[in-house]
Amino acid sequence: MRPGLREEIWRATRIFVVASLFGWGMNSFLEFILFASLLYLIWSFRRAVKIFQWVDDGMRGIPPSGSGIWGDISDTLNRQKRRHKKAQEKLSSAVRRITEVVESIDDGIIILNSDRTVDSWNKAATKFLGLRKNDRGVPIFNLIRDPDFVAYLSSPESREPIEIVLPNSIEKKLQISASLIGKEDIVVVITDITKFSTIDRIKSEFVSNVSHELRTPLTVFRGYLESFEDKADKSSSEKLAISHMLKQVHRMESLANDLTTLSSMEEAGSKVPLEKFKLNELITEIVTEAKKLGNKQHIFTLDLVSCDFVGDLDGVRAALGNIIFNAVRHNPEGVNVNISLDKEGEGFLVLVSDDGVGLDRDDIPRLTERFFRGDRSRNFGSGGSGLGLAIAKHAINRSQGTLEIQGNLGEGALFKVWLPNQS
Repeated sequence: MRPGLREEIWRATRIFVVASLFGWGMNSFLEFILFASLLYLIWSFRRAVKIFQWVDDGMRGIPPSGSGIWGDISDTLNRQKRRHKKAQEKLSSAVRRITEVVESIDDGIIILNSDRTVDSWNKAATKFLGLRKNDRGVPIFNLIRDPDFVAYLSSPESREPIEIVLPNSIEKKLQISASLIGKEDIVVVITDITKFSTIDRIKSEFVSNVSHELRTPLTVFRGYLESFEDKADKSSSEKLAISHMLKQVHRMESLANDLTTLSSMEEAGSKVPLEKFKLNELITEIVTEAKKLGNKQHIFTLDLVSCDFVGDLDGVRAALGNIIFNAVRHNPEGVNVNISLDKEGEGFLVLVSDDGVGLDRDDIPRLTERFFRGDRSRNFGSGGSGLGLAIAKHAINRSQGTLEIQGNLGEGALFKVWLPNQS
């Protein structure tokens, strides 16, 4: 039992005992009891009024002094006030700290209300968009009128970041991503990717120029080597040397062609030329070329549905061609290669599997990186450029498709390509 409650009980007991004794001695027991009760109620009411006045004043200053249960109540409220004040100071400090962190971030951050009006933003957002104080409550679409941004924020589905260029700053490229906070509010993050975009453009131009400049000397080398190869009076060592040199020239030409293909895809960006074609006939043509590549030493099994497809013809040819050719280049003779084509959802699913040497599971995440060659045991002296799957991945992504790779060493490999039909 709390000390104040115990003291209050004793106080009430003493009052009623004294009142009882006086009432008993003066033959007015009930009157004295009622009078004592009234006095106790009036005293308790006054104590309660003082406490409520202190609470209504915001519990500022020293709480009303007293003993018993009302003293306990005053002390308890005072302790709660101190705890609340400490919690409020801690919360204010945390909010202040978070605000300082948000303000120091180089990325622009904008908080949008459920109706897509601007609620708050940081300094970086002010720099990127030129926001002013009176822009609070203004629809974000009045500040960023880019059609891609409007479509991006209007879509309720999860989405990848988009890149835009603002009309008032065409030299600056921004990446915008958005996420839901709570049920309907949105946080928009704006990142300046101008530097990275410039680096990518310079790299792409460099690769394109290098691959273009390689072609002329390689053509000259190949011409001279082929003319030497046609001469009859050659020793066996000369024939071997010319054969090795021609093989390396062809490999360098393949590398230059792959670099050119990848560079042209990157320059085109997401602008995909759409054409209507038979996807099953395209796969059949690629398989015919793959059989020639493998000297008809690989066993192909096709299960293709006939379908009209609308998409990037050159990109799909490059993607499926590299995947199917890899099944020939990186596997020994006699390997079974199974290719199926079937409708799935709003597109078509192409499965390319083989029962060859398989893939190291640790290599799978890196197979689509440029110049990654994977396990040497799967190369079989193919002389590939290491760009085939990078081209395939880029072409599939550009068509908004997906590529999934599975496999284990000694158990073959499986490539799943889903391509949306953009009809």
